[in-house]
Amino acid sequence: MPFEILFGLLLLIAFLAFVACFFEDAESDCGSQSNPNSQVQLAAQIGYVHRFFNKAISGEPLSNCMYATTACTVTWVLLRQFEPMFPAEKWKAAILAIPLGVLAGEIFHLIFATTAHLGRTSGQSRFQQPLYLDVFYGHLVPIMTHGFMTTFCITGIAYLQANLGTLSGIPELNHPFPLPLLGFIWGITVGSIGSSTGDIHYGTERIFQDRPFGEGKRVVYHGMITRYADCGIRTQKDIVAFCIKYGCPLTGMTFGMIILFENWRTVLGMLGGGYLTAGSAAGAAAAAIGIVIGLVIGIALILGNLYLVRWARKRYGPFVGE
Repeated sequence: MPFEILFGLLLLIAFLAFVACFFEDAESDCGSQSNPNSQVQLAAQIGYVHRFFNKAISGEPLSNCMYATTACTVTWVLLRQFEPMFPAEKWKAAILAIPLGVLAGEIFHLIFATTAHLGRTSGQSRFQQPLYLDVFYGHLVPIMTHGFMTTFCITGIAYLQANLGTLSGIPELNHPFPLPLLGFIWGITVGSIGSSTGDIHYGTERIFQDRPFGEGKRVVYHGMITRYADCGIRTQKDIVAFCIKYGCPLTGMTFGMIILFENWRTVLGMLGGGYLTAGSAAGAAAAAIGIVIGLVIGIALILGNLYLVRWARKRYGPFVGE
């Protein structure tokens, strides 16, 4: 029975990772936090006055780290207060503590989004970029909603990992790191993946649809963004509507697969090495088996990526310069 509970918790953690990175990418698109920044930041400077929300102060890894660490720290403190109220079922304390901790993190998120957008937009006033209050007010709720889901899932992952042994009945599996440190690590991770994998829309795709596959976009075109949609002037909400179809699911799948493969690699190593039955005496064997499984997974992913790139070149190529 403990093993079944353990496997179920690992799948739940992977699912939470998928949801976390899905909404992290949507939050970035809604607030122009990552890749679209290179266009939104420069648009006003080359005469493209726009109505995009712009909070490009720091990258996604640092900002999500701040939200997640704040949420996990507040949750950790509240758990110390609530758990004595539920001595036999401490998971009930988490139901109360996690939402309150995430809400505290989102207060920082709201402050960050407000000061970042107002600061960056007012700094571009010399380029005749106005500050649209309807854009400012209209984007805060979607930004906080997406951010809440991301931080909630990250806090949930950190809590499950910190108490994995207690919840599954195998005490050896409790994570040695405290809840705030796990939030710190996963906050940086979800932001890094969202920044590198997501944000497939740069605000320029409609302008440069006729460019050959693989050309990319030259530096001379930076700042040239599409400011008009089919039914009027575009905002970041239009970008979210596009990215949530493709970019967000792929970004969530990336983070979810990383968590899933890492968890299964570790658990299979423990099972194969006998760590879960023999204890620390079998730790070296469990680690070795886990490393081998990780190498196999890594090689399989590399080969799959090479095949995908070759297929894309033949299907949509040629690349410019070939």
